[in-house]
Amino acid sequence: MRSAWQPLLFIIALFPVWAGASDLFGDDPLPTVDEAIQLVTDADWDNQQLLLDFELIDDVYLYQHRFGFSLRDQNGNVLEDFADYALPPGKDKTDEIFGDVEVYYDRLSLTLPVNSVPLVATELEVRYQGCIEDTLCYPPTKKVIPLANPSPAKKSPAATAATPPESASPRADDGGFLSTLQSEDANAFNRWMTDRSLGLIIGLFFVGGLLLAFTPCVFPMVPILSGIIAGEKEPSASRGFVLSTSYVLGMAVPYTLAGLLVAVFGAGLNLQVLLQQPAAIITSTVIFVLLALSMFGLYELQLPAFLRNKLHQPGDSKRGSLFGAAIMGTISALVVSPCVTPILAGALIYVAASGDALTGAASLFALSMGMGLPLIIVGTGGGSLLPRAGMWMEEIKRFFGVVMLGVAIWLLDRIINGTITLGLYGLLLAVYGVQLGALEAAGEGLARLKRGIALVLALYGSVMIVGALSGGDDPLQPLAPMTQSAPAAATANTPGDHGPWQTILGRDNLSSALAGSRQAGNPVLVDFFAEWCVACKVLEETTLSDPQVLAAMKDFDLYRVDITEINADSQAIMEQYNILGLPALVFFTPAGAELPESRVLGEMKPERFLEHLNKRVMPGL
Repeated sequence: MRSAWQPLLFIIALFPVWAGASDLFGDDPLPTVDEAIQLVTDADWDNQQLLLDFELIDDVYLYQHRFGFSLRDQNGNVLEDFADYALPPGKDKTDEIFGDVEVYYDRLSLTLPVNSVPLVATELEVRYQGCIEDTLCYPPTKKVIPLANPSPAKKSPAATAATPPESASPRADDGGFLSTLQSEDANAFNRWMTDRSLGLIIGLFFVGGLLLAFTPCVFPMVPILSGIIAGEKEPSASRGFVLSTSYVLGMAVPYTLAGLLVAVFGAGLNLQVLLQQPAAIITSTVIFVLLALSMFGLYELQLPAFLRNKLHQPGDSKRGSLFGAAIMGTISALVVSPCVTPILAGALIYVAASGDALTGAASLFALSMGMGLPLIIVGTGGGSLLPRAGMWMEEIKRFFGVVMLGVAIWLLDRIINGTITLGLYGLLLAVYGVQLGALEAAGEGLARLKRGIALVLALYGSVMIVGALSGGDDPLQPLAPMTQSAPAAATANTPGDHGPWQTILGRDNLSSALAGSRQAGNPVLVDFFAEWCVACKVLEETTLSDPQVLAAMKDFDLYRVDITEINADSQAIMEQYNILGLPALVFFTPAGAELPESRVLGEMKPERFLEHLNKRVMPGL
């Protein structure tokens, strides 16, 4: 009830003080709010802070409790709300409206710390309210100040004066095109593309796509494409080339759309998170199961009759399978390889900052085509190597059917319990082993070898089922819960059991951990991780557990932020820290500010990571 009457009381309170205005200012008009309170802002991205300077004329004051700040991108997404920011102490005052308050006179300088440097142009919203002593209170004021896209090449005057040119950190793009390709700094691609021609940008991303093709994110696409080709009645090199090209073109569709969408909606549109929603994963799983069942000969996948009749032309009776290959390529790009790399992140940063939809679409199309070129080569060669129709061909189709079911289980692992996943893997291997002839009499030659493989598959599948029943969830160590003592098994399943890495769940827990490190004066490395991210697991199992890497970071607080579960909290974390995709490593100084130009996006070998620490991280601590 008090809040409903407060505006009326505020207006009534103006009448007595308005009468005294003529005594203070005479016949001169009262100053406007902008004349009485002048606000000057600046962004010091190198030190990760925003500078605000309020200049007040005589007898004007600002209420401490009426301040509010928020940093947004150009699409209105909140990047920082400064909820934990504490204003400096003011002077005590008894106010007619608000009671006992603290106010500021003459001049007020504020420094707003930014947790991470935004990767796009932003807007700072400042809310405040001031009064003229015993004369007039201005209404609440809101200022929206546009801030330019951060440019590491341009330092603020204070930073330039404090840092000699020779001590500046080496720029990732000093070596030009090749150095940019080898850089793990996403901003290096953003800087390199500035003022470049569209042709050079497309060339960079095509070559970058070729490099991306040899990462674990793309490997699952190889058996999928091979299964599509194996499903043909008469596979050949020419047919393999046509199908693989259709698959790659379908794969290019979501990448091209991503460039357009990010250009329109900005970096706040986190496509990687959106594509890991349970509905998207379940839909994709169903499609892979249907494709697997067609490999087993239960039915033949093809377009509906009315579409097949429209598309059918003389000499082109397989248009339906080409369309199916393109659809599978699109699905694979959406959910099978949800990894982000520096070059992909660089494209999204550039597109979001420039709003150039043509450049974004063209560069990401080139990236996908570069990524798909090795797949076309594999598909063409695979088409010529596969046997013609017969028993061997049927066995190969069944094998790829099992592979498709394995991919479906791998997708489900992102949203179901690991124990259930282990049981499904075990059931799949056991049934396939029996189907291969594990329980049949051994023949001679290749038949004996086939039965031996079948027995191994069936036995290992049975072991995985037993492991799942005992609570295991690791396909490589299915019986671990049965071989460990009870306390050890319980410890192994705790969220924080990752060596020196402390696993954190939730935005509040992360904020508390960073605050604790800031109070202790320790530098921090945060690993943003998800179980559905293939590259995250590779990075964790190789680089982040390497003894030399851990020794080099012995003074760091190491936090592993698990955002496997797709919910509002996970999305808030990614938005707050400007995480375009996973894996992402973010370094913080002992003062709690993100270290500029130090992020790692995508995979990095231990040797390169140590070099990154020495060149980009340690000099800034």
